[in-house]
Amino acid sequence: MLLVSYEFAVFFAVLMLCYFLAPDAWKRYILLFFSLIFYLYGGAVFLLYPVTTAVTTFFLGKKIGKMTEESKNYVMSRQMDREQKKDFNWAVKQKQRRFLICGLVLNFGILAVLKYVKFIFPNVASVFALLGMEGKMEYAAWVLPLGISYYTFQSMGYLIDVYNRKYEPEHKFSVFFLFLLFFPQLTAGPISRFDTFKNQITSLRRPAGKQVVFGMERMLWGYFKKLVIADRLGTAVSVITGSPETYRGIWFLVGMVICTVWLFADFSGAMDIVIGAAEVFSIRLPENFDSPFSSKSLAELWRRWHMTLMQWFKEYIFFPVSASGFCKNLSAGVKERFGKKAASRVPVYVATLVVWFVTGIWHGASWNFIIWGMANGIVLLISQELSGICKAFGRKYSFTESVWYQGFQKVRTFFLFAFLQMFLYYPAGTVFSLAADVFAAPEVRSLFNGGLADVGLAGMDLLILMFGVCFMWVAGRMAGNGGIREKLWKKPLAVQYGTVFLLFLLVLVTGVYGHGYYASQFIYNQF
Repeated sequence: MLLVSYEFAVFFAVLMLCYFLAPDAWKRYILLFFSLIFYLYGGAVFLLYPVTTAVTTFFLGKKIGKMTEESKNYVMSRQMDREQKKDFNWAVKQKQRRFLICGLVLNFGILAVLKYVKFIFPNVASVFALLGMEGKMEYAAWVLPLGISYYTFQSMGYLIDVYNRKYEPEHKFSVFFLFLLFFPQLTAGPISRFDTFKNQITSLRRPAGKQVVFGMERMLWGYFKKLVIADRLGTAVSVITGSPETYRGIWFLVGMVICTVWLFADFSGAMDIVIGAAEVFSIRLPENFDSPFSSKSLAELWRRWHMTLMQWFKEYIFFPVSASGFCKNLSAGVKERFGKKAASRVPVYVATLVVWFVTGIWHGASWNFIIWGMANGIVLLISQELSGICKAFGRKYSFTESVWYQGFQKVRTFFLFAFLQMFLYYPAGTVFSLAADVFAAPEVRSLFNGGLADVGLAGMDLLILMFGVCFMWVAGRMAGNGGIREKLWKKPLAVQYGTVFLLFLLVLVTGVYGHGYYASQFIYNQF
């Protein structure tokens, strides 16, 4: 069920009616029931996967938690010195680790089989062919269940947190199952933390009128980004990236810009709809964007983009890898040969490259995504190495504090991010070839000789798009710390509802709809 569809509108309206009429004690079960309906809409057979993840993770978490509680009671009932406690706790952790590994292997194994078999098998066959062992490798064409990457990451984060004793395991299956299956975040995230989510769904109340209004306004803003901007750019993105032999020179630069704006409008629009829908039911999901194009460096941009995924990778991959025995041994070897300074960089380098390899493969099972991920990782490491020079440059020249220079930094970061995005669409050699053509043979005239019309950006469409992007930028600038909704709430009712109704008309009149008035799927649904 698409978030931009008549079915979802009916589904959401019925859910709101049932939720607001139900007693507070029933509200959690109402949300779980409708989340199951939302998931079953895509096919009843696919429910097997989240149920498997929920059941295994729930009981493994309880088992690990029980072992933790029993070990605490045992230690309290015995007179142990510090070393004895340390040895005992180490033995308990070793036993708990077996259950943790079991959960990780099972659930990440399901994700790997469903998502990556089509990528792995042909590549393995190619390697065999190079070795002279040609043969056909048969494999099933799996269909990805809705939200499998998101609920897998959420559940495994929960299991790791319970293992690390950050909080107690959940003892109510309905609470844990709703955490995994809450319908808004199944489509595009964000990746929630269990302790924060639980505190909200175990004390649900009828939302205040302000919450409902804010949630609906946030959803409407997401529909504006999706229908007016993203779907209007979608055709141009497909045409330009689909014909690199035709759209070269200045078109590569145009493609960089529109692909980035399209991705941001589509993904952040989805987040607005998801977070707004949850807010209607008094549930605050974590933010996934924080004005990423106001960043002055690529590292800062990635801290502001898809924040919950980046935080998950940082906490559950970067830190464990950088502190692993492998990194410690490698660092020790480097220290002997190249010194302490070089050795201190080893854990950061290894962990960063691992994180960005995983980031690439998470986004898609293809070499394009892997190369894109590794390119980001390498650029980030180079930027880190040059940070000292940049700081010295900033201290020496006062103009680096000016608004103009900071604006230059933001524009530079935008185009660096946009350039790296091109590795998702073309082979690496093609990316550099097209980039060289921007300077060697730009052919700017092709933009104005009907070229924009040919890619679907002519006349009224181009005008609406320019207005929509400017409107999105101005709204972001106006938001400030209090948020644009808070500012609007303080205005007279006529101004409030007039503004919202105007935005609704803009979406209704200028939105792009496909056959049967259905919008295209959000890009991040596939993950």
